[in-house]
Amino acid sequence: MPRGDSSALQIREASLELFFRHGVSGTSLRMVAESLGVTKAAIYHHYRTKDDIVRAVLDPAFTTFTTLVERVDALPPDEQVMALVRGLARQAVVHRRLYAVTLHDVTAAELRRGSAQEQTFRRMRDLLAGPASDRGSVARSALFLSGLMAPAVDADLLAMDGAELEAAIIEAGARLLGRD
Repeated sequence: MPRGDSSALQIREASLELFFRHGVSGTSLRMVAESLGVTKAAIYHHYRTKDDIVRAVLDPAFTTFTTLVERVDALPPDEQVMALVRGLARQAVVHRRLYAVTLHDVTAAELRRGSAQEQTFRRMRDLLAGPASDRGSVARSALFLSGLMAPAVDADLLAMDGAELEAAIIEAGARLLGRD
């Protein structure tokens, strides 16, 4: 890639890798530019602020979460929990690094606060807890959601075959949420 030339997609991909390795707060625009061999001005050509880059990087995960919740909401109540577990397991395997940043990074969480994404996360937690939820089921659902970052940060899980890992996540979710 010639110096100074970068696409929005390349910026997002490089940013995701840096966010995964260093966290959102530990990643500077200078680091993004250097990883692409471009100037910061080339980054600013596509994104006005670092927060704009973070939102653009995380948007695919948020869109997937929202679509999944809408699909699960349309199911009969007795099918919702496991449908959501299966959908989240699939996405956690397919988008390991993106989910690690989305679910784990404090700065990413701050950008969600008070947003539609925060409402979607709360709805996922509530769906997983079930219609007759108590504090224990809410805690278990939050623990399951937090555990979805493990496939991106645990070396043994990173090495696992995707289908095997997906099945393990589904099994763990079913057990944790009392659906086994």
